[in-house]
Amino acid sequence: MLGVTFRELGAAGSEASLPRATFPELVRRAAVAARTVRSGPADLNWVREILTPEEHDLWSRQSPFDQDHVVQVARRVERRLATTRHANDPRWIGAALMHDVGKTQAGLTPLERALATVVGRIVGLEAARRWAAGRGLRSRIGAYLTHGEIGARMIRAAGGRPEIAAWAEVHQSPHGAVRLGIPQDVVDALLESDVA
Repeated sequence: MLGVTFRELGAAGSEASLPRATFPELVRRAAVAARTVRSGPADLNWVREILTPEEHDLWSRQSPFDQDHVVQVARRVERRLATTRHANDPRWIGAALMHDVGKTQAGLTPLERALATVVGRIVGLEAARRWAAGRGLRSRIGAYLTHGEIGARMIRAAGGRPEIAAWAEVHQSPHGAVRLGIPQDVVDALLESDVA
């Protein structure tokens, strides 16, 4: 079931605004990034234990800000799943750690990310995909807006776990996540944990 892609679910034609982050949220995240928040050595060792070497290679290409963000998300997921049948399942912690890896292809600054968020409220998903195939800032904005799909392709190409690629692909619009084999309580934990 995890071999099914988001595009095959029929949701790819949706013109939903992406990403899920709001403009004020991105401004707040940029302020946090300006303080150079970084994960400590214990967090970095924990990430290495959770991810496969191939996944870790992709993860380590993220900016320090993005690394810190996904570590915080993964820690929250770990706490939320601690009392469920999914406790200690590294696939779901890995999904939290890898969900934004596609942003590395965009290479946007915090200010450009804020711009991309505003643009994402105006253009649809299909337009963002067309932009991502182009060049220049418009291409980078398109890549940012479709970073889930891009990240999923990167994870699959690197030999990452299918569950992790599936979550990366649908995390921006997770309506089909359960049909991809991600349990609903895991989807809920991942979504609730993905706050700045």
